[in-house]
Amino acid sequence: MFKNKVVLVTGGAGFIGSHIIDRCLKEHADKVICLDNLAGTPDTRYIKHLNDNPKFMFIKGSINNKVLMQTLVEECDVIFNNAASKLVMSINNPSIDVQTNVCGNFNILEAIRYSKRRPRLIHASTVSVYGSSDKPFKEDDKRRPNTIYGINKLTADNYIKYYVHNYNIDATILHYCHVYGPRQSSISIAGVINIMLGKVLKGEQPTVNMPGTQIRCFTYVGDVVEANMFAYKNKKTIGEEYNVASKVRMNMIELVNIIISNYGKQGTKYKIGEPRPGECLKPIPDTSKIEKLGFKCKTEFTKGLDITKKWVDEELKNEKD
Repeated sequence: MFKNKVVLVTGGAGFIGSHIIDRCLKEHADKVICLDNLAGTPDTRYIKHLNDNPKFMFIKGSINNKVLMQTLVEECDVIFNNAASKLVMSINNPSIDVQTNVCGNFNILEAIRYSKRRPRLIHASTVSVYGSSDKPFKEDDKRRPNTIYGINKLTADNYIKYYVHNYNIDATILHYCHVYGPRQSSISIAGVINIMLGKVLKGEQPTVNMPGTQIRCFTYVGDVVEANMFAYKNKKTIGEEYNVASKVRMNMIELVNIIISNYGKQGTKYKIGEPRPGECLKPIPDTSKIEKLGFKCKTEFTKGLDITKKWVDEELKNEKD
């Protein structure tokens, strides 16, 4: 798929980006460049297995660095843009969210616009751009984001669509939905499944933020990676945006009960936490658009959860060591 191609993965040292890098190398990329400022991931632990791979290069840097982005874009044939400020971080520091999720993404677009190489862009967006809805939302539905994160990610989406139509760049937008799996830390500020698993496996009480009935469509990271590969391979996706989500529809109380029942010690109970500001209670996407092209998420939730649990087990063991 990537033979004789140079691939740039922004946010590549993180949870999703590191999995995309592994997949690109598996698909015989001539070179994979990982760009990450390590703000969301404290070190390079998720890519350290690639240190001796001659086709892999790590660069510590930010998409906010215009000169660096111009240089890297001129070197690559495809960009998987997964650099982002997280939703939880946006509540505490909105300015960082604006700088990363708006200005940083704008820098990428400008670099592509003026490049000779004109690389293909697969951009990681989010279902947070939609806000909450009583019915599954489609890609052409009106957007009502109710978080700083959602507002800024929507702004980036709009810039991308403008550049596609006015500057003829080849880009596809993927709206990720509640991604979970290995390499999402259980001691992070984001990733409710891994956080709950970490608490339960340590014999602690996991927290369910009120009201507890908020719905999530948990999507395994492997399926998200495959969606990126699918979008790159299929030229029909150029200039389009797609919701990427599993068929899981589960509220937080259901989730915590499954985790406690499967992995917790007898008598483990959860506690109720305060509501999270601006939380979307029903961010449920309609995935029929990408499914009509032939893509579906395939990982069953119980299988993905078990794989994730084993990874969290190992993470906690390494933390002790």
